[in-house]
Parts: sequence; structure tokens; C-alpha cells
Amino acid sequence: MSQSQILIVDDDSSLREAVCDTLMIAGYSCIEAGSGEEALQILSKRKADMVLTDVQMGGMDGHKLLNSIHDKYPNLPVLLMTAYANINGAVAAMRDGAVDYL
Repeated sequence: MSQSQILIVDDDSSLREAVCDTLMIAGYSCIEAGSGEEALQILSKRKADMVLTDVQMGGMDGHKLLNSIHDKYPNLPVLLMTAYANINGAVAAMRDGAVDYL
């Protein structure tokens, strides 16, 4: 049985590394991207089973990344995470196809 590949997208390298370490302990394989733009480049070359992205990032934010991923890879699950959650952001993310909003 192969490990699920999860693409972690966050412009905070420490948080990205901590999330990856936690997921690897749980048996997942991680691919890391420091921006939404980098995530799209990675997805054009590699397969991911899920994307876990921060909402607030410089350049392309998590909501824009979600929309771009769903345009190009409509069956790829995307989970958004943020330290600055609000109801409107969560509703918009779910309406746009996020599998969850943390």
C-alpha cells in the first residue's frame, strides 16, 4: 500500500515543516510549497492526493489557490487552514469546494 501524498502550502517555513513532520509521523508523505504559485508548479509535475494550504499568504492566497486548483484539478481535495478564521471566509471556502476549513 502506497502512502498518500499531501501537498502542504504555507509561506511560513517553520509551520510548513511542523505540519509535514506531524503528517509523516501519521504515515503520510509530504510535498512542500512556500507559495500558491509554487504549489501550482508542483501540481503540474507531480501527483498529490490532497492539498493542505494556509489561507493568508503573500501573492496568491489560499482562496485563490483553491479556485485555481479546482479549475485545473477538480477532483483534488483541498483543505484550508488559518490562524485568523472568520465565518465568511469559512463559508466562502466551503462554497468554493474546500473539503474543510480549519
